[in-house]
Amino acid sequence: MNDAVQQIKDRLDIVEVIAPYVELQKAGKNYKGKSPFTTEKTPSFFVSPDRGMYYCFSTSQGGDMFTFIEKMEGVDFKESLRILARKAGVELVPEAPEKKTARDRAYSALQHATDFYKEWLAKTAAAKEYLENRGVSELTIEKWQIGFAPGPPEHSWRMVKEYLEGKGYNKEELLKVGLIKNTEGGKEPFDVFRDRIVFPMADSGGKVVAFSGRILHPDEKSPKYVNSPETELYKKSELLFGYDKAKQGIRNLDFSLIVEGQFDVVMCHQAGYGNAVAVSGTALTPHHVKLLERLSDRVVLALDADKAGIAAMQRAADVMLRRGIDVKVAIMPEGKDPADIIQKNKDDFKKIVGKSAHVIEFLLQILKQKYSDERTLKLKTRDQILPFVLLLPNRMDQEHFVGVIAKEIGSSKDAIRFELDRLREDGNKQTDNENEEKKAPVSKSSLFEKTYTYLQAVKEIQPETKQQIDAALAVFAQYLEYPIVSVDELSRATFELSDSFNHRKEHDIYTEIAGEMNRFHEEAAKQLLAKVRTTHDDWTIDTEAVALHQKAEAMRRERPYTADNLM
Repeated sequence: MNDAVQQIKDRLDIVEVIAPYVELQKAGKNYKGKSPFTTEKTPSFFVSPDRGMYYCFSTSQGGDMFTFIEKMEGVDFKESLRILARKAGVELVPEAPEKKTARDRAYSALQHATDFYKEWLAKTAAAKEYLENRGVSELTIEKWQIGFAPGPPEHSWRMVKEYLEGKGYNKEELLKVGLIKNTEGGKEPFDVFRDRIVFPMADSGGKVVAFSGRILHPDEKSPKYVNSPETELYKKSELLFGYDKAKQGIRNLDFSLIVEGQFDVVMCHQAGYGNAVAVSGTALTPHHVKLLERLSDRVVLALDADKAGIAAMQRAADVMLRRGIDVKVAIMPEGKDPADIIQKNKDDFKKIVGKSAHVIEFLLQILKQKYSDERTLKLKTRDQILPFVLLLPNRMDQEHFVGVIAKEIGSSKDAIRFELDRLREDGNKQTDNENEEKKAPVSKSSLFEKTYTYLQAVKEIQPETKQQIDAALAVFAQYLEYPIVSVDELSRATFELSDSFNHRKEHDIYTEIAGEMNRFHEEAAKQLLAKVRTTHDDWTIDTEAVALHQKAEAMRRERPYTADNLM
């Protein structure tokens, strides 16, 4: 896999990978353009063909060509590897020919089924009338490939089965992709979707992998909605309906709009909310959240405000707040969903989204409506709301909600803080018990982290210093855990240093590098001293600890690096 990555990097220039997405102009050794991740007037997006890296200063993110494709296409690394491998003409690990053929036929069968359902919609007046009454436009029908699956009472139970068998697909293939299912008594398998408006569900690349069907003529025996069963191509926990079409909308609007059903999604897109997606047949999963946060760290939930909808919001909030996502709720009128509101007046829906409340405020209002007894309300708030506050990524945000909650339930801020501290302490104890650390973690010393990041960036810009910098870092590696430098942080530091070094003399550059190496040396020695003092209470009589302490003290005073011994 690493060989394939290197081959792709050797064959492709990062500029040609990014150019279809960003209009780039030469800027010295680099290229610059307007950020593809946000709307801006002044270019803040830079690409370095020499180092194969990019960095966007307006959104503080960067990386290599694989990272760029992941973020622009909303895919994971494996898929970005496939995309760039195709572009570079690099063959990945060979796949068994029969397996590839079977997968290709599965995709083909699903697309043929999509075309079959579209043809039947065009000639079924009742289905077209239903969509028209729901406010779905012809353009939307075409864009989403909405179709109709014929079935009883007017047609047979095996319409799509017979059609696809005529195209050369066998029963086993149709069973594997979830288009037909077996029946008892040895009878022939029959269609999964019958007498239903059909919505194709696509993967992030836009390939149809499953369907969701809404019954056209309801009866007591048939469920309102039926989804494809899970298959090799379709995993409910991984697919978001509409994600393939919502990626650019999420980036442009800088938030994801999560709704409940297929009609809600297509009507939101029709109304201008091209950032709408929905889960199908499952709760929101961590995988769903990862897909969304690649594009934006803000989400608005537009779900039903009934008991099931509120429970779904609580589960979603728990998953997303843990990952640092800002979660708001668009409060729907009772008994109404986005599709209903948009059909009547899309401006009303825009107002609802515009007035979205933070999920903590929303859940707090639900509790207030449910519990009129003051004491019960406070106890329920402690148990059901405060855990969400602890999931917020920073203390300032937590403090904001301390004030909000105190005001809403008639309590004091100090009481809220006390309960939060108690919950926090309980959580810390549990974490400490589960994770015994052998190495001393590096404390959050901003100078230490900054210096470490600086040296990692220098290795990218001045490769000739790599060996000496690595040797300097290795001095303390057996004693300390070093900070983790993210791709974004490294990209930013690299571009900033590159720009700085371009306008300076060589000796001055090496003088600065040597100074940072000495600073790292000194800060690492301080970390080591702190470790000795905290892990050896009796270090004054512990021979090993004394020796280590003396070594750390000596290191702290040394300044072993100069420009001359680096050049």
